[in-house]
Amino acid sequence: MNIFIYAYSYDENSGGSIALHRLCHLINEVTNCRAYLVPHRKFGLRQDIKKIFRNTKIDVHPDWNTPVWQNFFFPKKSVVIYPEIVDDNPLKIKHVVRWLLHQPGFHTGRIHYGEDELYFKFNSAIKDFSYVNSQTSLNELKVIFYPIDIYRNVELERTIESCYMIRKGVSKPIIHDKNSICLDGKSHSEIAQIFNQARTFICYDDYTAYSIFAVLAGCVSVVVPDHRVSIDEWYSNETDRYGIAYGLNQVQLDWAHQTKEKVFEHIEHEHFKSETCVQTCMDEIRTFFKL
Repeated sequence: MNIFIYAYSYDENSGGSIALHRLCHLINEVTNCRAYLVPHRKFGLRQDIKKIFRNTKIDVHPDWNTPVWQNFFFPKKSVVIYPEIVDDNPLKIKHVVRWLLHQPGFHTGRIHYGEDELYFKFNSAIKDFSYVNSQTSLNELKVIFYPIDIYRNVELERTIESCYMIRKGVSKPIIHDKNSICLDGKSHSEIAQIFNQARTFICYDDYTAYSIFAVLAGCVSVVVPDHRVSIDEWYSNETDRYGIAYGLNQVQLDWAHQTKEKVFEHIEHEHFKSETCVQTCMDEIRTFFKL
C-alpha cells in the first residue's frame, strides 16, 4: 500500500509540519507500507495536476525517512493523507484520509471534503466530527516528536519573571505584564534559553507543544483559558494536561506543580506510542478501503 502525504516543507516551528513529516517517517520505518511526501501547491480547478510537480522542492528533516514523490502518476492501491486544512482532493487519488490536526474549519473557516473518506483525530483535543458518507475512526493518530534534549532544565538562575506566546490565541484578553518577553518567531534554541531563565510561561494558544517544553525547562506553564471551552473540552485525557495550568487559579497552579514530574515520562511514552498508533491506523486504512 502506497501512502502519499500532502505536506508543506519541514519547519521546526510548525507542529503541523512536524507531524506530517514524522508520520511519513514512521510509516516507512515501522510498517510494511511505503510513504512519500507530496509538496503542497496552490492551483486552480482548471489547472492540470502536473503543475504541482513542476517544482517539487520541499525541505525535509535530514535524519528522517521522508522521500519526496517526483511523478504526477500515482500507482494502484494508493491512499492520500491530507491535513484537515486541505479542501477537496487536489491530487485526485481515489482513497482519501483526512488527518484532523486541528478542528476542521478552524484555520480556513470552511469545510470542503468529499464522500467515502476516513478521518483520524490527532488527539483528545479534537472534537467529534462527522461529514456526509464518511467515517471518523475511533483510533487517534497521535504522532509526536518533541526535541526534549533542547528544553531540559539546565538549572540557570531564574532572572526572568515571565515570557509569553500568542500564536493562534490572538483573540484572548492579554494577561501578561509589559515586561514579559514575547517568544513568537524565535527559534527553539532561543526559546529554550529563555525558558531556562523564566519563572512563568503564559501561552495564549490552546494547543501548542511549547506549553510542554516550558515544563521540561522548569517554567510554570500556564495556558490562558478560552471562556467557551471547559477544561475537559480542552483536553479530555488528563494525561495531556500534565504540568500545565489552565488559567491562573490556585487549583490549576497546584495541578501543574503536582504533575510536572510526570511530563518527561509521558512524553517518552507518547513517542513510543506514536509507532503503535501508526501501525494500527495503517491497518484500519487497508481494511476501510479494502486494499
